[in-house]
Parts: sequence; structure tokens; C-alpha cells
Amino acid sequence: MELRKLTTNRIKKSQGFIEMLLVVVFLLAVGLFILILNNSWEQVKDPFDTAISSALPDNSPFNVSETMNQTSGATRSFDKLLPFLIIGLFAFLMISAGAYMQHPIMIFVGIIMFGIVILVAVIYSNVYQDIAESSTFTATNDNLPVQSKFMQWLPIIGSLMVAGVIFALIWSRKGYGGGGL
Repeated sequence: MELRKLTTNRIKKSQGFIEMLLVVVFLLAVGLFILILNNSWEQVKDPFDTAISSALPDNSPFNVSETMNQTSGATRSFDKLLPFLIIGLFAFLMISAGAYMQHPIMIFVGIIMFGIVILVAVIYSNVYQDIAESSTFTATNDNLPVQSKFMQWLPIIGSLMVAGVIFALIWSRKGYGGGGL
């Protein structure tokens, strides 16, 4: 049996900035998934309720309508969890930011990425708003008030994330408490 030498993969310095773009893309994907999930459930709920109610015997103790309404409430509860997702992604970026600062030029790369992240966040915010305000999703979007506000504020959220990462990078260079975060 031959022993192999373990190799370690080095993290590229630019990956910390790419993560910021991935966070914005991930937020758009989650927002659209929740919107489509709620819209699909609202369209399927009534026919599904009717089909199951007609299949059950008349003396069945099972209340199908109540179960369907509880399921609707569960799909809408994802709306209230979006702020926690954003906080978790922001914490992930802040924790990982200190590991990427190896050279002072990365601060300038961070400033360039700041502009790119804001541009992407504005585009994705407008894409979400166009989809959510279409005639198909208007009623569903009204049921998701927290999500629609956060997606409207996506450029500001992206700006805060990038600013936090840049400050973490600057702070980690000073040598006190940073670097490893």
C-alpha cells in the first residue's frame, strides 16, 4: 500500500470578492423560488382540496380545508425567514473576509467589486420587481410583504455587505483582532 502526499488547495485571493456576487445571485434565486412556490401552491390548492375532499368518505374526521390553509401559511412563512438568510450570508462574508487579505491591492479590487455588486444588485432588484408585478404574480407578491421589501432594497443590502467586507479587509491588515476573524 502506497502512501500519498496530501495536497492542500490554496484559496485564491479574489474568491472573497466573488462570494459577494454569489450572495446577490443567491438572494435573487431564493426570492424567485419563494415567489413561484407560493404562486404555484395558490393555483393548485383549490383543485387539490376538492379532489381530496371528494375522495374521502363523508364521515371522515380529516378536515382537508384546514390542512390546505395550514400549508398555505407554511409556504408564506418563508417570507419571514428571508431577513435571517440575509443576516447569515452577511455573517458568512464577514467571517471569510479576513482570510483573503494578503496584499494591499485587494482593497482597490474590493472598491471595483463594490461597483459591480451594486450594479448587479440593481439589475436583479429590477428583474424581481418586474416579475413580481406581472399579472401572474401580483396577488402572490402581496402575500409576501417582507420579501418584496428586501428585494426592493437589494442594492442597499449589497452595498452594506460590500462595505462590511472592505472594512473587514482593512481592519484585518492592522494586525489587531483581524486577519483570522
